[in-house]
Amino acid sequence: MIHRFACLAAALSLAGCAAQGPFPSLAPRPAEQMDMSVDPVRPDPVIADDPALAQQLAGLVAEARAGWRDFETEAGPAARAVAASGPSGSDSWVVAQQAISRLEAARARTQAARSDLDRLALERQDQPTSPADRQAIEAAIAETEAIAAREQNRLEEIRRD
Repeated sequence: MIHRFACLAAALSLAGCAAQGPFPSLAPRPAEQMDMSVDPVRPDPVIADDPALAQQLAGLVAEARAGWRDFETEAGPAARAVAASGPSGSDSWVVAQQAISRLEAARARTQAARSDLDRLALERQDQPTSPADRQAIEAAIAETEAIAAREQNRLEEIRRD
């Protein structure tokens, strides 16, 4: 009995040592309620247009257009030479073949501009680029491809004659 009384006295004296006042809530905290399995939504960074890129694109498109003018300069004489050519191996046939070779060589400027645009597009693919700059790259590529297609069609037309 003394033993029970001693335990009860010890328990009551320790109970007086407990802190008084409000205790923290055991409810889940806001951070504990967040779904950590989903990545947080972050706004895309705003990327400014690159004026140097616009100049570069304009230069390459201008080069492709100049290539088209060079091609057209050679297309007329080539078409006339092919129309006037005789049988394979004749002097007029050789002249026509030389004119077609010059016409194919005249495509070099357009092809170089087109190649440079493709390289530029690949380089910019992994770099931060504004939507307007991406559209400008696509438009420049589309225009140079259209010029190259016109050259190819004209060349094939001349060869058929």
